[in-house]
Amino acid sequence: MGRCSSVISTIVLAGVAGFFLAGLAGCSGSNPVNVTNFPVPASISLQPTPSSSMELGTNQAFTGVPLDSSNNAIAEPITFQSSNTAVVTIASNGLACAGSWDSLSSPQVCTPGSVGVAEITATTQGVTSPASTVYVHQKIDKVTVTAFTPPNTPPPGICQSLGENANPKAYYEARAFSRGKDITPTVGQFAFQALNPSVAGTSNTAGVLANFVNGVSLNQVQVTAKVPGVTPIVARIGIANGTTTTDFATCRVESIELEVTSETNTSKTIKATVKDTLGNVISGVPLTWSSSESASVSVSNTGNTGVATSAAGRGGATIIASCTPPTCNVGILPTLPIYPENVVTLAPNGGQSTTGTVYVSSTGCGTTDNCFSVIVPVTVPDNTFGTVATLPATPNSLVFNRQGTKAYLGTDSSLLGSRGLAVLETGAGTVSQFTSAAGKVLAVSPDGNSVLISDTTDTPNQVFVFDATRNTSTALNITGATAADFSPDSLKAYIVAGTTLYVYSKLDALKSLALSAPANDVSFLSEGAFAYVAGGSPSAVSVWWTCNPGQAATPIGTPGIPTFIKTLPDATGVLAVDPPTVDIIHVSALPQGCTPSVSNAVSSFDLGHGAFVATQLIVSQDGSTAFIITPNSSSVLVFNITAQTSSAIALTGNAVPLRASLSPDGSRLYVGASDGTLHVLQTATGGDIGQLPFPQSLCQDSAGQPFQGLVCNPDLVAVKP
Repeated sequence: MGRCSSVISTIVLAGVAGFFLAGLAGCSGSNPVNVTNFPVPASISLQPTPSSSMELGTNQAFTGVPLDSSNNAIAEPITFQSSNTAVVTIASNGLACAGSWDSLSSPQVCTPGSVGVAEITATTQGVTSPASTVYVHQKIDKVTVTAFTPPNTPPPGICQSLGENANPKAYYEARAFSRGKDITPTVGQFAFQALNPSVAGTSNTAGVLANFVNGVSLNQVQVTAKVPGVTPIVARIGIANGTTTTDFATCRVESIELEVTSETNTSKTIKATVKDTLGNVISGVPLTWSSSESASVSVSNTGNTGVATSAAGRGGATIIASCTPPTCNVGILPTLPIYPENVVTLAPNGGQSTTGTVYVSSTGCGTTDNCFSVIVPVTVPDNTFGTVATLPATPNSLVFNRQGTKAYLGTDSSLLGSRGLAVLETGAGTVSQFTSAAGKVLAVSPDGNSVLISDTTDTPNQVFVFDATRNTSTALNITGATAADFSPDSLKAYIVAGTTLYVYSKLDALKSLALSAPANDVSFLSEGAFAYVAGGSPSAVSVWWTCNPGQAATPIGTPGIPTFIKTLPDATGVLAVDPPTVDIIHVSALPQGCTPSVSNAVSSFDLGHGAFVATQLIVSQDGSTAFIITPNSSSVLVFNITAQTSSAIALTGNAVPLRASLSPDGSRLYVGASDGTLHVLQTATGGDIGQLPFPQSLCQDSAGQPFQGLVCNPDLVAVKP
């Protein structure tokens, strides 16, 4: 034979044990012949499996993968077969037709065939895959999901309880329709899904169901409660449209009661007894445990038990456990947070704090050209000054997160420098600026993740919600916001803007509530179910629900218009500043459900300093003492909440207090004053025990030298938590 004039090819066919020889005409006997051997696979994986649903005239791709004994894929040619070609034909490439293909080698047109059932298999080397069942049916234009009760099972209630002796299960059945005709028996296996899978689990193999094929119910499902909330139950089949859903409800949380089961000098173990709307005690609820001062008191939890631990030399805190969406009372809109009937407080641990850091800055630069504000850390009680950090713009506010890791400094757009929120990282001592959020910092959420900033100088006014985890901001259309507070679980914030109270939520849309009088301040009761607003009604404090924003009680009349308001740690009272008096609002509530009842009684006390102007209210973490800053006096006004007596701490040199911050343990009050120094007040004795002059000006020029001609007093002061 002569020499081969073309490339030798090898052709391999499935199902041939051994080999196949192929050659080309005209090749000489000296030309080689290629021989290919395919190993026999251990199995073949066929997808989709175990079944699929196809409308007449549609197509579905099947794939077969040969596997060796270790379940590794191996290269093999595959052939496909249909057990009923009147119903399904399958091309050589694995594309199945619910009818007949015009060509098995090059399929283009699928002609509808008969309604029925066929089994598809894949084969190679004499090995065949498990069959995949194909149900061919008419076009589905509607799928319904309805509840039913299997024989000999208790009927489901309006919700399924997680209580010990309750029935946590309900049952649903899907049916398919074509032009009003029920074609369910022809469509095959429905796929059920709980859209909120944390609320419920689904099973189509439960023994109480019917219509089983290969151990699986074709169109029935058992749904079992998992977490309080609501979830739609969806049934899907093939490419059907028009699916309707039905809601499954795991009975929502109605009440939470906290009980201290053990304690030491530094910790408390807290048991949360949770009841649902049927009155059943339930466990395994994903509660949100919150500490009002997480730098002083941390809280860990396992299920319904929390452990609060205080740090040595730090202050106290209030601990709550709440049912907070989206992890609890899931899928209910608007959201349905439930707060505890009581709180647990942990007192300061280890006496007076041995060390801490106070951060000080100034608004003195204002809009002066070439004037740069700085922020200075002061280590106490050594009273040493740390590294000065230059700020990108003149600050108007200084607020720490409760973790003590970041300080937020707001700026007005009209002030010198590039506008935006400045963020001080206390660990690294670095300052970053985010120009998307200008204005005054009103509040930082307890979890440290959200910051509210109010811009009242630009048009239009806006409130920015700064996401501290992503360093992004969202603008809210709110005009003239002057105060805000977050709920203790960080889910919501109430924002005061004149005669409107805005309700911000991480999950719900922004809501506005009209007030009958201007408001000045807002504070959530420490257990979380109520927000107390200084104003909102003439010469009164108004009370609002947290869960379902609305007025929770008759406004509480006060002698005058309250300017500041703060909740007390034990949730039994709220303190309001109402010059010349302070008001203690005694709160009696046992919160249950979304709109619990509350009663309030007020006691007012004249501080004996006339009609002073209050610029700041500070309440100690143990709730025993309040400190009021006023420009009308060279003293800090003090109100002993427990004894209901008043006093004052005079500043040395008759300096006027500008801004103050209390140490976590309550032993020291640091006051920036009109004499340009930081005063250290000892709260136990009531004395001014130190006046700290700054080694360099809080306002500097571009060369880092004190800016001449300006008075830059320390009017922004904050103790690092």
